[in-house]
Amino acid sequence: MGPGPGRGPRRRGVTPARLEVRDGRVTWSSRPPVVLRRTGASRVHVVQVGGGPLGGDALALDVVVGAGQLLELCSAAATVVQPGRTPGAAATFVVTASVETRATLVWRPEPTVVTDGAVWAPRLSLRLAEGAAASVVEQVVLGRAGQRGGRVASTLDVRVGDRPLLVTTTHLDGADPALTGPGGTAGARSVGTVLTAGSTGGPGTDEDGGDDGDAVWARTPLAGPGTLLTALGTPRAVAGVLADQCPSVDPARETPAS
Repeated sequence: MGPGPGRGPRRRGVTPARLEVRDGRVTWSSRPPVVLRRTGASRVHVVQVGGGPLGGDALALDVVVGAGQLLELCSAAATVVQPGRTPGAAATFVVTASVETRATLVWRPEPTVVTDGAVWAPRLSLRLAEGAAASVVEQVVLGRAGQRGGRVASTLDVRVGDRPLLVTTTHLDGADPALTGPGGTAGARSVGTVLTAGSTGGPGTDEDGGDDGDAVWARTPLAGPGTLLTALGTPRAVAGVLADQCPSVDPARETPAS
């Protein structure tokens, strides 16, 4: 049966996948196109099933990290965003994460490739209790090899306790001369970020940066505490910067699940 009167095209994946770590136990519920697979004592991979996402898809994931727990959340492969049947329709992925006191979340997906004609609008809403910590790594690649790439509006909304730490939206468009010009990506195909928030024990809070010819990066301190590192360059070079700058998970903190 098709959409009813006044309704638009059906969107895939509107029911959120859910994941909770509490008291040493990992519980979840998911179904295609977003499927969760446990791959370690405190590690879960997000698996994209059925291709895409395509324009018009609405994906969602709700995460709770209980008090004193550690969760490393990864993706099984790069995400490739492609146009859907309706030109200009955005694919969305809304991740809502709650991290309780003394808990740690590491969100470290593989890169997202936004192909020509695709529109990608992810949103991560992160709520940290006092004494909690999080590291968020994201990398966007504009297009496959030989493509200019599609449009991106990626939003981060982070709060520590009842205080906003960072609310920002990054706009990219491989076909927009202004956004690919000197005031934008300057022709670079990839942009990556590393956010540290709360009691991470990660890199220092001083301003820092670097340039190796294939990628440039800068770290900005945030009041919260936290830092935001932004890297720009070739996909391989940006991936290297993110790997070097993201705090690693301490295996000693992993809590075996029953």
